[in-house]
Amino acid sequence: MFRSRLAALVLGLALAGPGGALAAPAPQEDPKEVRLRELSDRIADLERALQGLNAQLETTARAADLARGDVGRLQERVRTLEGARAAATGTTAAPATPAPTPTSAVVPGAAVPPSPVPAAAAAAPAAASPPATSPAAVSAPVTTTEDGLTRGRKQLQGGDAAGAEATLTTWLAASPGDPRAAEGTYLRGRARALQSAWPDAAADYIAALKGWPATWWGPDAVVELARSLARLGKTAESCQALAELGARYPNASEGARKRAAAVGLQARCGA
Repeated sequence: MFRSRLAALVLGLALAGPGGALAAPAPQEDPKEVRLRELSDRIADLERALQGLNAQLETTARAADLARGDVGRLQERVRTLEGARAAATGTTAAPATPAPTPTSAVVPGAAVPPSPVPAAAAAAPAAASPPATSPAAVSAPVTTTEDGLTRGRKQLQGGDAAGAEATLTTWLAASPGDPRAAEGTYLRGRARALQSAWPDAAADYIAALKGWPATWWGPDAVVELARSLARLGKTAESCQALAELGARYPNASEGARKRAAAVGLQARCGA
């Protein structure tokens, strides 16, 4: 009897709270809420993975645009060299035609005497003909020195954004009158954007697009300007830049148009 009462007392103390009252059992979570939280966490993970894939896609697309620009420059160089070769081949002098023998000095039936040759001319050796000049020798010289623009582009393609920015900044300062300065400014904007320096990147894109140059990189510069403005919170200006893409560059590549659509979604253009 005593032991049963003692056991009941111990059980009552164990269940009693600090104030002596019985402790309430811990509330159980609603299984639906638990499932909802798990789904939310999974959606967040998928969104982060999607952002990473989008960033990789944008990097690949920009590299493809740069490669297309390199191909265009090489094709232009080939056309220049072929033109120089054609010009060199077309200027070769034709051999001189000997003068005809006067018919008035020839007596019918008489032998034609040989032309008199001066003794000095007969004794002199035949003059050596000038060596033939190959078309390649008169072509425009090909420089092998790599300038800052080419080096900066290679650094950008290799992922060295900081090095590309420094190289292009030095080259732009030393080449203010170079006709490729706008392209160098655009590439520097790309390098700054990769470092999340959005204000400087936007300024470079605006400077490069002055006059809306008809270049291979023009459409991409418009898209990247819109992206930089969106990152700065200037969504209205970003949407305005995207609207200029179709008007200024109606023949923009499909890749540039897809990237522009993605930026428009981020900036909520038309919402």
